[in-house]
Amino acid sequence: MATRLLLDERILADGRHSCTYASLQGDRLEISDDEGVAGPLSIAALDRVMTKYGLPLDEDIDVAGEALELGDGRRLRRMRYHSRVDAEGRDYLVWEVPGEDAKAVIATHATAALRYLVARLVEERTPQKTEG
Repeated sequence: MATRLLLDERILADGRHSCTYASLQGDRLEISDDEGVAGPLSIAALDRVMTKYGLPLDEDIDVAGEALELGDGRRLRRMRYHSRVDAEGRDYLVWEVPGEDAKAVIATHATAALRYLVARLVEERTPQKTEG
């Protein structure tokens, strides 16, 4: 099992590559991004994102790839899958919870939601400057 999981890798407008990672810090998921977005999220927040955007993974698909163990049998996994309708394979995040069907989300979609949540939480915690 991984201690730090690559969630997404993307190319920025200026051509640079930027990666987003997740790691477990105590009972929180630490999201860090090469572009400076970083902060903790609750496992419940991750569950909400994956449940909202995820679809049940077909039982015929072999779930393989690096995984981050989050306790109580919960696991976040990144896998590459090439469906019949795609020209090339895509990266997916798979949310595995004991007793439930695994849910898959295109990695770029789930990661964008997680980065947004972290950015909002950081913004809310940062004292606002007043003019005066």
